[in-house]
Amino acid sequence: MTGQDAMTPAGEHTRQAGVRNDEENWSNGKPGDAAITVCVPCYRDDASALIADLSQAKGAARVAVLVYDDGSGDPQLTARLKPFLEAYPGPARLVTASVNHGRAHARNRLHHLSKSHWILFLDADMKPDDPKFLARYLTAVEDCDGPALIAGGFSLQHAKVSAQTRLHAAQSLASECLAAAERRKEPGRYVFTSNILVHRRVLSEVPFDDGFKGWGWEDVDWGLNVAKAFPVRHIDNTATHLGLDDAATLLRKFGSSGQNFARLTQRHPDAVKSMPLYRMARKFRNLPARRPLQGLARFGARSAMLPDGVRLACLKTYRALAYSREI
Repeated sequence: MTGQDAMTPAGEHTRQAGVRNDEENWSNGKPGDAAITVCVPCYRDDASALIADLSQAKGAARVAVLVYDDGSGDPQLTARLKPFLEAYPGPARLVTASVNHGRAHARNRLHHLSKSHWILFLDADMKPDDPKFLARYLTAVEDCDGPALIAGGFSLQHAKVSAQTRLHAAQSLASECLAAAERRKEPGRYVFTSNILVHRRVLSEVPFDDGFKGWGWEDVDWGLNVAKAFPVRHIDNTATHLGLDDAATLLRKFGSSGQNFARLTQRHPDAVKSMPLYRMARKFRNLPARRPLQGLARFGARSAMLPDGVRLACLKTYRALAYSREI
């Protein structure tokens, strides 16, 4: 982080270089050259708990924090966050946009607004799994001999799973909470941007595609693109996803992400065609009763009385039926 950015007086709104007219900037005013900038994109999410955890992590003084509020339009949320950023031991900054632009755009903005060579993307609802989380990434930077992407992975270690979020927890454990050894088998595919460390040159040459709208698949697209040009390393440095969705929200996200999946298919046909989800969706394309079957699958996924394995099968079927209309 440059001296100009680091020395902004705490609590003062400024128009710094790189900040647009539709954005407000706030800094805690603490000086320091950061080895890593933790970049947190958020939209109506409270990142206070994450900032508090990072403040207690080993190596925090060598790591800057940059939060980008992508048009939440919630002054109370901003007010809750600022004391945690002010107390952070290293440089901390909040940039608030007046309009929501989407997940890919927010990450691209964080890249342009940050100053350090290495950027650690963390979602606002993540919790580092142990106090050595930042120190482990600092070591990974020291061990790196050039630009790369380093994926730490994520877990449900600290998540409080309820009856309402049990389906999402089961889906995450089955498909996403994978050890580094498993993720290394398909390094580009298993890049989950909720917890990744990346060199800014990687982001400069391989930005996130703003063509992905809403929720889903922009991180897989980006990971596959990065893997074509830069090393992708997977390590075990997990953070917990605290923001588990209830079944209705999860179904809404899965049901509305078909166009993003179709875009992924167009951009990476070989990689996508190897996915069981794609093969399943293709088989469903010519079914005469897709809509009633999708309703039945939705009902099964939402039925808490069913075993988790059956609900997961219903969820996968529902998603494949939704995607079959787009590919």
